[in-house]
Amino acid sequence: MPSDGPAVSEESSGASTGERSAAAEYPEELECDVTDVRGTSLHLRPIRADDADRLVTFHSHLSPDSIYRRYFASHPLLSPTEVSHLTQVDYQERLALIILDGEEIVAVGRYDEVPPGATAEVAFLVRDDFQRRGLGRILLNKLASAAWSRGLTSFSAVTMSENRGMISVFEHCGYPVTLSADGEERYVTFPIDPAMRTSVAKGPDQPGAR
Repeated sequence: MPSDGPAVSEESSGASTGERSAAAEYPEELECDVTDVRGTSLHLRPIRADDADRLVTFHSHLSPDSIYRRYFASHPLLSPTEVSHLTQVDYQERLALIILDGEEIVAVGRYDEVPPGATAEVAFLVRDDFQRRGLGRILLNKLASAAWSRGLTSFSAVTMSENRGMISVFEHCGYPVTLSADGEERYVTFPIDPAMRTSVAKGPDQPGAR
């Protein structure tokens, strides 16, 4: 099953593996306001341990279809262990960003480093009433920038063939994406070197399919 899917310099190749393995403080520099396709102002920030209740509420508002496309199975409730794992990250090898409408989480994106450390698996999930408003693309851009500054060089992802919204976000992210298939699953890999993004994708975060 796939892992749950900035004010940093894009010029830097990031910290060394040793530096990234050290415990990290909450990265306030990743907080920012974002605007969706409808012009709604939202707030993006890294997840915190005290977001546990917000995450449970977010999950309870997802449709069965959205949950199935994310977890590849019916998963109506998050266990306390899952909630703890998803909200307690080190902001280096594991980073999760949330988008808030007021105090409510409406989207979550995360990456989890895949040992030995050059790549990470990325995933994001958007509440049904906020889908097709560009939040997936915003999360992917912010995660890629943060991951690059932390020494990671590529992202991978696994999704279902029917999840056209997520696939579209990857296809239009500006990086040279490689797609492969195994049955109903789609595998995505791409480098996150900012120098490899197309000039169009380097512009302001504009809404995509999700």
